[in-house]
Amino acid sequence: MRTKIALAAASLILAGTAHASLLINGGAETGTLEGWTVGGVSKPRVDDGSFDKGIDPHSGDYMFLGGRGKFGSLTQNVLLGGLDANRRVAVSFWQQGLDQGTPSDNGYVSLTWRGIDGSVLGTVASSTLDSHDGAWQQYQGWFDVPASAFSVDYTMNFVRNFGYDLDNFFDDNVLDIFKVPEPGTLALSLLGVAAIASVRRRRSR
Repeated sequence: MRTKIALAAASLILAGTAHASLLINGGAETGTLEGWTVGGVSKPRVDDGSFDKGIDPHSGDYMFLGGRGKFGSLTQNVLLGGLDANRRVAVSFWQQGLDQGTPSDNGYVSLTWRGIDGSVLGTVASSTLDSHDGAWQQYQGWFDVPASAFSVDYTMNFVRNFGYDLDNFFDDNVLDIFKVPEPGTLALSLLGVAAIASVRRRRSR
């Protein structure tokens, strides 16, 4: 019961502090690479499902494609709203690749934290996704933001493991940021949810 109360309180707090995605064109729905900087050698681009038959966008009309070559990336620098402690970002994206064995062409997302002067403070990354069974796979993860981080580079990394084409696809990238509640705020929320649960139990009796 206590676990359910804690989860309910956390959900209430996060609902009040979460924001819409900070990324521009996270699902390639402009039909262009607007907002993204191309890196690597494979020249990632936007695809409408015509590159590999049977691999269509996860949603909408477009998705991101690895291109042709060993490695490629698409990066977007996002401001984090100043310097502050107790911040977290939520990362979500979908991945699919062509079935070429194990591993097939795959990919991951990395976050590079930057200070107010643009200096690199550190890098974290998602796990590598290698969904090549004809279905999209979603990644969802949370990362603590360094107190001195002023911006972050969100990077889709496309990795070729077979052939010449880089048949890895990303779609529906989302980056959210929220402030982790102080212990006192969380405690008050827990007490409030516990009180509500107690009243409900009494009424049910």
